[in-house]
Amino acid sequence: MCGIIGYVGDKEIVPLLLKGLQCLEYRGYDSAGIAIHRGHNLNVIKTIGKISNLEEVIKNKTEYNGKNGHINCGIGHTRWATHGEPSDVNAHPHFDTEEKIAVVHNGIIRNYQEIKEKLTHHGLTFVTQTDTEVIVQLISRNLKKTKSAVEAISKSVNELEGSYAIAILFKGESDKIYAVRKEAPLVIGIGNGENFVASDIPTLSQFVDKVIRLNDNEITIVTKNNVEFYNLSGEKIKKEPQIITKTKDILDKKGFKHYLAKEINEQAEVISNLLKDFLPGAGKPVQFDCLKFDPSFLKNIDRVLILACGTAYHAGLTAKYILETLTSIPVEVQFSSEFITASPLLTKKSLVIGISQSGETADTLAAIKKAVSTGATLLGITNRADSALADLAKEHLILSKAGVEISVAATKTFTAQLTVLYLLAVYISEVQGLRRAEIQSIKQELRELPQLVDQALLRAEYYQEQIIKYANKRDFVFIGRGVNYPIALEAALKLKELSYIHASGYASGEMKHGPIAVLDPNVPVVSICVPGETYDRVIQNSLEAKSRKAPMIAVAVDGDKKADSIFDTVLHIPQISEIISPFLVVIPLQFLAYYIAEALGQDIDQPRNLAKSVTVE
Repeated sequence: MCGIIGYVGDKEIVPLLLKGLQCLEYRGYDSAGIAIHRGHNLNVIKTIGKISNLEEVIKNKTEYNGKNGHINCGIGHTRWATHGEPSDVNAHPHFDTEEKIAVVHNGIIRNYQEIKEKLTHHGLTFVTQTDTEVIVQLISRNLKKTKSAVEAISKSVNELEGSYAIAILFKGESDKIYAVRKEAPLVIGIGNGENFVASDIPTLSQFVDKVIRLNDNEITIVTKNNVEFYNLSGEKIKKEPQIITKTKDILDKKGFKHYLAKEINEQAEVISNLLKDFLPGAGKPVQFDCLKFDPSFLKNIDRVLILACGTAYHAGLTAKYILETLTSIPVEVQFSSEFITASPLLTKKSLVIGISQSGETADTLAAIKKAVSTGATLLGITNRADSALADLAKEHLILSKAGVEISVAATKTFTAQLTVLYLLAVYISEVQGLRRAEIQSIKQELRELPQLVDQALLRAEYYQEQIIKYANKRDFVFIGRGVNYPIALEAALKLKELSYIHASGYASGEMKHGPIAVLDPNVPVVSICVPGETYDRVIQNSLEAKSRKAPMIAVAVDGDKKADSIFDTVLHIPQISEIISPFLVVIPLQFLAYYIAEALGQDIDQPRNLAKSVTVE
């Protein structure tokens, strides 16, 4: 979603803001802009499109070189449109009518229309379609009625309904950034003679090694040598900084053409690191020292509810299979956005698992809060220790430790979530004392996974050769059964995200109940055919599709002669059992989406209309 960067210090402001915006690109955006003090005025420069477009606009304005009257204090923003189309006018920052206040905002103001109508009635004119302009006009109006900027901000946000992280510049206060947040991330970076504001810690870690997280309903005033915090009543709050590990250059592609390719190729390492932490040996029990559960709770769970969105939802669907298989506990998986309006059927014996890569997914956070209000126990899975989900989960948190994922389309974070969920299923089963022989076999296979994943990754060029001939197709169907049905869904999502080709995923047995009608020579069918309980049925369903003259692609294990004889193209993976196969099956399907999108010349790392961290409902 939208990204915010702010800086106050002695360095040249424009290059620094641009670097911060580049670090925020992975969040997804359609326009970008900056606001800075120049002389006695506030200046805003913004444009639709990429940050490179903004750099070009700035370059053409020779006075914006960071010197000659520029005070070294400013804010920047990458916008993902929610209210109003992507345009230069709707891009942030936004001014009030008198151009005395500049604001950037991440979030959604649900009652903005009512406030806009009220302000219009008082004679204010609006120039954008955004909800953010309402914020700056409201602050401007309240500043005239109050004694201080903090009081005006507090009065204004008390009128807002929704989520927001807001950074504000006031004309005449060229050494200060004001900021406030509610249900949208905002972090303060503490430096030496300089301080920062940003949407996330990875961005700040490029500049500082100390941060302070702004909590809901807190206001901060940031100067180069000091940071003050207030609650909405204007009372001063004391907050201590935390030390963070400086992230290696998050913009380094390590020789790959795209971040996505780099991240696909990091999956073996991600799995290996998680196994090192949680399953150091096949003969040892899974060790989740981070979970402070009473063993009696784990032995008496009456049901599990998994809440997630997008790719994390597909990881949850896969987990349903493995959890039910190993623990015999009923598992339900729901889209977070749907659960928000559902009636929770939970008890104090229920376990709610919330999954979010960023830990800031608005729908998932809202759904979790509703679920735990029933008395159910939360377990959080996220890639970010500094997230809202981590705060909610507290001592029931598992970090997926995938490292920063820049590409909007999730790959290594999906694999990390799968790894954690498989280990969690084994962990609960071991606490229960169930299926010891089966558990031992699964642990052995999990320990061998990094090597097998590496082998699959080394086949990238082979996959590309097999896949590229399908780049001219405009529809794809993916089918799988059992534990690989969610992988069919994930493969369809990846192809849609990256290539903009329409794709659908189905349980293979459902093809004849409607979807088979779309098949013809221009609609490839991709079948997941891994030896095991579902193999023969998937083959039969594939033959039904082949008889409709659809081009047939399979993901199958090495040496599968039946698949070789039936399908037009086979993407081979190393031999693996059906229950562990999703880890390998997903790799050629990630490459399928990647290479087709690349052949079509699409924006691989920042697909249109998408955001990495979806912080609005």
